[in-house]
Order: sequence, then structure tokens, then C-alpha cells
Amino acid sequence: MMKSIFLVNAISGQGHLDSYARLYSRALLELGHRVVLVAATDGGTADYLARNEIDRTHYSFVAFSEASSPRPLVDGTRGQLPLRARAKLVWREEGALGILRRLIRVPVRIGKRLIPESARLQWRMLKRTAFVYLSQFRAMQALRRVLFPDAGRLLFTTMTRYVQNAVALQGGERPDLVFFLYLDMMAEGPINIAALDAPDHGPWAGIRFHPRLRESPAARIERYFESRNARGGVFLVPEADKIYAKAMPGLKFLLAPDVADLELAAQLPSVAKEIRSRAADRTIILQVGTIAPHKGIMMLLDVIAKADPQRFFFALVGEVYWPSFGDDEPKLRNFYAQPPENVFTYDRYMAEERDYNSLVAACDVVYAVYAGFNSSSNSLTKAAGLRRPILAAKNSLMGERVVAHHIGLAAANDNVQEIIAALERLAAIKDDGLSFNEYADRHSLGELKSVLAKGLSLWLAEPGTSRSPTG
Repeated sequence: MMKSIFLVNAISGQGHLDSYARLYSRALLELGHRVVLVAATDGGTADYLARNEIDRTHYSFVAFSEASSPRPLVDGTRGQLPLRARAKLVWREEGALGILRRLIRVPVRIGKRLIPESARLQWRMLKRTAFVYLSQFRAMQALRRVLFPDAGRLLFTTMTRYVQNAVALQGGERPDLVFFLYLDMMAEGPINIAALDAPDHGPWAGIRFHPRLRESPAARIERYFESRNARGGVFLVPEADKIYAKAMPGLKFLLAPDVADLELAAQLPSVAKEIRSRAADRTIILQVGTIAPHKGIMMLLDVIAKADPQRFFFALVGEVYWPSFGDDEPKLRNFYAQPPENVFTYDRYMAEERDYNSLVAACDVVYAVYAGFNSSSNSLTKAAGLRRPILAAKNSLMGERVVAHHIGLAAANDNVQEIIAALERLAAIKDDGLSFNEYADRHSLGELKSVLAKGLSLWLAEPGTSRSPTG
């Protein structure tokens, strides 16, 4: 029976999440359901479905810009209400914390009006310095979490409003399920949980890429899973589904494949052409995607410095998140400013997934020796699907999968010589010496369809009786 599924992609313009919007839309459509994608942009989903000859009769897209509308009572409107009425409104929507936050703001606002602009500038500088200093103390960090639990996070209050307006734009048919494609940075404060609990919201599920309880068993479960409309979710890392099922027996959690878009561009992208031209007959080692510390970038610089430049050519392709490198940022900037002859750098985001895939296919080895990263990555799926050996870090989920499925090798992420030795082995290995097909099949679109079919049957059944964490 056809169900109406609203997919919410909270962050567009990020290849991984846009890829999931495309693949999950396709999987649900092929399962016979109606799909409404709600996001800033469709991430190329309509074009992707058309290229793959997927029937789009039951697919539609609603942009955030279309689904945006003012809240019934924004702060400017509240200002026209009597004090008692405003207080009641804040209490109803935000509880005691909302009242406390406003009590803190009042004397601050009064002070700003009484103090000259020059003194206010000095005060802002002093406040900034004090904040940096005080934030080092755990007590201040704890207070900030209490007063502003959702600071810097994506808001369900916003996303649920988009969904409600998208329903109206789609003729008023309510979704059978709202599926959030990205839960990791979603807010967990009481106002946002209340938005999920609203009677007109309905059941929801979603993907959590880095499940908290798997990383820290003693931690508190993500609070949005405690909302009355929650039905469960999917994870990409083994055992997380079992851990969460035990913690929240009323919800249904599943392990999903880490799917990847494997389409190739009609023509080789210019970036890939330049890399191949400059590399000549050398083995091309590709580090692709977001350039951030957890990708083991600083260790890669050491590897490049000691690897044979006549044998290896390295390509670092992807947007660099400079501030995230902290004290290492100057060293990395110097490297990018004057890279060695056997290095190609491209500090930009590759907007077209097909170009990204063609780049991977044009290189010889995918480099993924991450540091302090123990989650899943669809770089393994891309490597297997595009039949390119991959080097991952030992003692990590990625490394375990690479070795278990024989799609590459694993090396210690803090041992330059071991990494270079592994690269030499991968450079010498022949295609028939690896087993790409098994891993590619396990993380295929077909496997995703099986998981989603099972998930929908569970999430759309009557909810369980236990809605509170156990253990």
C-alpha cells in the first residue's frame, strides 16, 4: 500500500547528505511510495531520478524558501502584548528556561541603552575575553548547556514548520511518516522536542550517523528519541541498533547499508584530467572529500614528505576547513601555498557527484587513514563500487571492514612507514586480487530498499508502550 513519506534534508550543499536525499528518494519510490523531499535544494534528485528512468509521478520537492512562513507569534508581535500575556506565552512554549533566559536579557538590554557606544565596544571585547577564559571551566560549560541547550544546533522547530507548510503546499495530505536524513546536529532542548510532540506532526524516524550510546554507553540517549511521535531510526554502524533497542524498547531501530551514488560523468572532469596528466605513470593516491583533522591530513603530509616522489603522486581534493586545524593551520596553509611537485591540491567542494565519482575512478588508491574516527563511511562503498583499492586505519570500523571484505588494506594511523608500505602493496596489487563485489552488494541500493521496507512496516505500526530510556 502506498504511503506518503516526507524526507527532510536539514543540510543541502553537502555531497554526502544530498547523495542520501537522492538514494533514499529512489529507494522509496521503487518501493511504491510517495516521496516529498523538503530541503534547501533538491541536491540534483530530480535530475538523478530522470537519468535513471525512475517514475517521478509520486515525487515532489518543496524548498525551504517555499516552506518558510513567519511563526504565528514572533518576538516582534509579542512585544505588543501585555507583560503578563507575554510571560504566559513564553511559559507555554519554552517553560521555565525561557523565562529565565529573558530575565537575564532584560538588565543587559537596559545597560546597553545607558552605556555610550565606545564603552559598549570595550565591554564586548572584555566579554569575549572573559567568555574564552570562563569557557575553560566545566561549571560554565554546564551552565551554558542548561541555559542554551540548542545553541549552534539545527532546530526541529524550524524543520517541523517547513514540513507543516510543505503539507499545505502539497494539497493538505499529511505524511504517513516524516524521515529526517540527518539527526546528528539536531537540537535536543525542550522547545524542539515539543515541536516533534505536536499532534499535527505525526510519526517520524531518521538517520543518526554517529549514535551517542555506541560511542559512550553511559551517556544519555538523544532526547528527540524520547518524543511521543518518535518511531525509531536507522544507523550505519554495527550493534547500534541493538544498543538503542535495549535503551528504548518502544522504538524500532535498524542497521542500514552505507549506500553511495556511483554514477560517472559523461566526460572526465578537468580536475581528474590534470591529476592524470601531472602524475604521468606514477601511482595516484587520492584524498577526497572534506579536508578536516579527523581525515588524518597532518599525518598524510608526513607520508608525502617521505614517500618516493618518483613513484607516488598525491591528490588532495576537497574544501579545507582551515579553522578546525588549530595550531596546525599555518603548516597546512604553507603546504597548500607551495605543494611539492608530486602533489595536486584543490581547495574546493566538488558540487557534481558524478565528477566526484569519475575522479575516484581515475585514481589508483583511495586514501582514508582517518584519526579518531570509528564510524562508517561511504568512501568504502565508493571504492568498492568503482573498484579502487582503499587504505584505511587499523583499529577502526573502516579498517575492520576493509580487511574483512578484502577491498584494500589497513595501517596504523600514526606510523608513516607502515602507511607507505601499505601504499606500495596496494600499488602492486592487481584488480583480481581484491573482492569488491561482496562489499558493494552489502551496501547497495537493493539492500537499502530491504531495510526501508522493513522499517516502514515497523514505524507505521502502532507504537510500543515503553517511551522512556531503560538501563
